Amino acid sequence: MPCKGNEEHLARNIEGILTQTYPEYRTIIVTDTVEDPAYSVAKSVLDHHVQAGAELCISKQRVGCSGKVAALLTALERDAWANDVYVFVDSDALVPPRWLMDLVDPLGDDCVGASTGFRWYFPSGGFWSHVQSAWNASGTNLLFDKRYNFPWGGAMAVRAETLKKIDIESIWQRAISDDLTLNAALRDHGYGITFLPQCTVASYERATAVGFLKWAIRQTAITKIFNRRLWNYALGAYLFFDIIVLLAAISLIAGAVLSAAWFLPAGLLLVPSASGLWRSSQRIATFRRAMPEFVEEFDRTRLADSIASLIVPWIMTYCIIASARMKGIEWRGRKYKLSR
Repeated sequence: MPCKGNEEHLARNIEGILTQTYPEYRTIIVTDTVEDPAYSVAKSVLDHHVQAGAELCISKQRVGCSGKVAALLTALERDAWANDVYVFVDSDALVPPRWLMDLVDPLGDDCVGASTGFRWYFPSGGFWSHVQSAWNASGTNLLFDKRYNFPWGGAMAVRAETLKKIDIESIWQRAISDDLTLNAALRDHGYGITFLPQCTVASYERATAVGFLKWAIRQTAITKIFNRRLWNYALGAYLFFDIIVLLAAISLIAGAVLSAAWFLPAGLLLVPSASGLWRSSQRIATFRRAMPEFVEEFDRTRLADSIASLIVPWIMTYCIIASARMKGIEWRGRKYKLSR
């Protein structure tokens, strides 16, 4: 678990990792420096939870990769490849007690390169927190499709022998993204990815318009570099959706100004938007069943998230266009050049 900064729920999230039902596992928490606020939080939690092998260490600084990737490489070096499976989890992820058990289970199949969960944002703020939740949730559709799914860096498990086979240490030495570079390497070696809805982690986010858009554009830009096929697919799909909605609006205006006959094509063209509400509701219902520990949170946010999903296609289009010419990003106070 790489940690950085003073995240609101960090202590609780670390406790969740330390109290898994898995029979035997080791936990390595990595921070940038001793002065990082996350270090004192992690140390305090570890002092109150006895787990064999749990430790807190400082990341080895590297030139050419992101801070998160440097932390992951530090943990692998620290463990000296002593274990059979490695699991990577984000510090803002709250996990249920069986999370580790369920996530590791598919790796018994040699054809599975990685098993993965995803993130579900539970809004703890206003309108833009719900938009961020809906924006993030829309990406879960891809995870059920083996052609487009990927290991998500905040909740993924890989066998040690697989990491060695694809030479992950060399790949990550100059990587910004841990998961998308891992995905490309696994695909190149013929491995499949298994998505487990029950391994989805919970994150509580208070988003603003500026903060959300920066985050969304950065995620889209990274996808453009490391998964151009998916980025192209999204570009085509969302542009098509936007054109349909614009034609619907023109038809509504024509119906009001010219003839009521125009209301029929307008209604038909608005079907995709209406079905978007239904799809959002179905996604929420799916993950509500997969994450029984968070049923009350789903019920609290379900209506607002579904309504917020109506503007997600337009935000997606904006992010895709904004990311088209981006050659660099800023992430956690550091600037990175984007190149594969």
